[in-house]
Amino acid sequence: MGDTSVELTVYGEAGANDVDVAFPISSALRAAAAAYRLADAVSSSRATLNTLDSTHLSDVDFKGPHADVSEGKVEAYRTSATNMATGLRAFAGQIAQGWAAARGQQDRINFARYCEDESSNDGWGENAWESVAGEDDYGPPPENPAVPSAPGFAATREPQYPSFGP
Repeated sequence: MGDTSVELTVYGEAGANDVDVAFPISSALRAAAAAYRLADAVSSSRATLNTLDSTHLSDVDFKGPHADVSEGKVEAYRTSATNMATGLRAFAGQIAQGWAAARGQQDRINFARYCEDESSNDGWGENAWESVAGEDDYGPPPENPAVPSAPGFAATREPQYPSFGP
């Protein structure tokens, strides 16, 4: 059997023949911001419950087993609301971290495709020179962008080499 291997152009951690990153890069930051807004709404509902509980129940003589059950449920809601808001904020941060990693990887794939395209368009003179000196006119592959921050989770940079992928 003959050699069936394919030579891949690899730049950094990505090759020109790599498939696009399977991550919703275009919508992830909107989802992170929405999760963060939901955390704010949950926190606000907890604050509203605290206000209602302290102003309305303290005005009346509400004592006994029903008051104890009510206070237990209010406290359980406070704890649940705090835990949910904390979890939603952490989730939003994880989405933003995933966006930065996915954007960086897709940019490296796009960069590899760009380099391969440029190399395939080189003339014979440039190819001859680069066979001796090496391919050196592309620079390093892109790094991951900074992780976007709350509450807006705005993209920290534009896509690199967007004509070669998403």
